[in-house]
Amino acid sequence: MGLVPQMRGADRIAPPLNAEDRFMGLFDKAKAAFGAAGDSNDWAAQAQAAQELANQHLRDAGYTDGSPVTPANAAGVTAQASADHDLLNAYGQELNRIIAIGETGTSVITSLTDTGERTAGNPWYIVEADVTLPNRATYAIQSRQMLAPQFLAMYSVGTTHDIKVDPADPTKTAFTS
Repeated sequence: MGLVPQMRGADRIAPPLNAEDRFMGLFDKAKAAFGAAGDSNDWAAQAQAAQELANQHLRDAGYTDGSPVTPANAAGVTAQASADHDLLNAYGQELNRIIAIGETGTSVITSLTDTGERTAGNPWYIVEADVTLPNRATYAIQSRQMLAPQFLAMYSVGTTHDIKVDPADPTKTAFTS
């Protein structure tokens, strides 16, 4: 019984710390765990990379030319972002309204034309489609739709989609697939 030393209290939880470990902070330990150097320049490089990414997003959204927001341009950037927010909100509410009350049908896209307009970096298109509702003749519509670049391939000419149609105005539609 005397061969195994008895461990009590903190000795059972963690081994004693060496001098370097006692002064290492939480983030230094995290960086060391992920293999990053403990160099303070890493934080500056990360901050620079984050700023560059933010500048790229502002440029892609059309708010700046890629330069950082400064006190001189902050009001304009904020005003445009706010206007885009309001427009996106109204557009989303209209789509949700049509989806909630609309008649279900199908559509085939016959034409897709980029208008050159952008809202928060997302392009607007004039979409022409043939719409078919149950027990009705197929008819053509033309509508202005925002299509995010990552979904554009799904809405190419010739593709078929489920659609909801406003019963009060059959030219107002919302794609549901």
